[in-house]
Amino acid sequence: MQNYKDLNYFFLRAVMGINMTIHGGVRLFGDYDAFISKMEKMFAPTFLPNILINIGANFISPVEFVFGILLLIGFKTKISILVLNLNMMLLISGVCLLQKWELAGLQMAYVLYLFFIGNYIEFNKISIDHLLNKKGNSNE
Repeated sequence: MQNYKDLNYFFLRAVMGINMTIHGGVRLFGDYDAFISKMEKMFAPTFLPNILINIGANFISPVEFVFGILLLIGFKTKISILVLNLNMMLLISGVCLLQKWELAGLQMAYVLYLFFIGNYIEFNKISIDHLLNKKGNSNE
C-alpha cells in the first residue's frame, strides 16, 4: 500500500507542478508585455502605486514557471511549496483589493492544495529530492 501512497502523492505534486508551469509559461512565452499592461490597467483604480503593480506583475509568472517546474520534478519541493504559497498570498491580496471574491475563493483552493502537498511530504518518494537524499545517505 505504501507504493500507492507514494505514486498518489507524485501525481498530486506533479499536477500542481504542471498547472503552475503552464500558468506562468503561457504568459512568459506569450505576449508578456500585454499581460503586464493588463495588470496595470486592472489595478489602476486601487491605491497601489503603479511601480508596485508592475513589480508584482513581473514577479508572478516567472515564479509560477520556475517553481512549477521544480515542483513537477520534485526538486527543492519544500522550498517550491513555500514560494508558491507566497505567490498565492500576493495573488489573493490583489484580487481581494479588486473585490473579486470568487477568484479569491478559487485561489484559496490552490493554497489548500499546496498545504496538502507540504503536509504529506513524507510521501515524496518519486522525486529528485528523494533520489538525492538516498544518494547522500548511502555515502555515510
